Amino acid sequence: MIDECSSLDRSTQTLLGAPHKNDLFVTVRPEIEQLAPYAPGESLQEFSQRTGIELAGLCKLNCNESPYGPVEAVKRALQNHDWYNLYPDTQSRQLKAALAGYSGLHEDAIVVGHGSMELISLLWSLFLAPGDEILRCTPTFSFYVTAAAQCGARLVSVKRTAEYEIDVDTIIGALTERTKIIVLCSPNNPTGNVLAEEDLLMLLETGRIVVVDEAYIEFADRPAGYAHLVPEYPNLVVLRTFSKWAGLAGLRIGYGLCPHWIASYLRRLQNPFEVNLAGHLAAIETLAHLDEAMEKVGRIVEERGRLYQVLAQCSYLDVLPSQGNFILARVLNEQVEMARIRQTVEADGILLRYFPNLWDGQDFLRVTVGLPEDTVRLGLALEKM
Repeated sequence: MIDECSSLDRSTQTLLGAPHKNDLFVTVRPEIEQLAPYAPGESLQEFSQRTGIELAGLCKLNCNESPYGPVEAVKRALQNHDWYNLYPDTQSRQLKAALAGYSGLHEDAIVVGHGSMELISLLWSLFLAPGDEILRCTPTFSFYVTAAAQCGARLVSVKRTAEYEIDVDTIIGALTERTKIIVLCSPNNPTGNVLAEEDLLMLLETGRIVVVDEAYIEFADRPAGYAHLVPEYPNLVVLRTFSKWAGLAGLRIGYGLCPHWIASYLRRLQNPFEVNLAGHLAAIETLAHLDEAMEKVGRIVEERGRLYQVLAQCSYLDVLPSQGNFILARVLNEQVEMARIRQTVEADGILLRYFPNLWDGQDFLRVTVGLPEDTVRLGLALEKM
């Protein structure tokens, strides 16, 4: 027998015909109940409300977004398009044709998604049943945890080496019969280093599905990444996005480069019309004006070098080299605590990303590469420490 609702909240819910959750027979899965929500970088609006600093006075360096935005043709195409009332092409034919030229792979190997995060969720759902294992190399992108919990899979974390490289021997030693996926990020978020090809080839020989997340590959010294290996290995998937290099984070457009057998299953799992029309238009125009887009990438890479020098001048930071559009630095807490750094830069309206206890109990901060004036502004703020 269900007890009479004693609280106003429960009484109100009952009157509305909605039982209180404690009265339900069905409960939330325990792995979801225990899951911490994915924590994105703070938005400008949230920061402004919290600090009282006007939006116009803020400097956003916390989410690895492009400071330049999309190519001009994207803005024109979005403004001039007259058929937003129609569904997009679910087959993404025009976009996949452009991506085939860009990636060097056949259109059948390309799956377009609502950002690469959607494709991560689809891949995990495709291969992971409750009790299966997925292996990641920490520290790395935290969304892999969320996607694993959605499937009821067990997440196995293998620590990177002191140089933040993956430890192939330890990875192989951690594999079990239940290990279905090995996920690697290159350049790795947040450490900024790339995956060595010999390490990737060794892991592909294990027969597990190996997912290489190349969200930042356009900023790397080897921007071609590992797309060329996809036709050779039936267990390799490469994920990419237009969010970072193309300045399209707000439009949510990503793609996977997959063996044909995996691509066909992913398309079955996808919701129809998942990729929005604006995202299609923007990605197509970006690839049609690649020189302009890559010129902006070049400016970010150049500014990355200047930002590194500014951070390296801070005696209380141990700065890591990076091949992404961001730089990670370890805070030497015996000199300056991270909370003090945060307080100082936030007083100047600067948003950074903070990672307490990221590695061996040590605190880190991550800085997105912005405009040259953003680097100068951050440097002046840090001089106050």
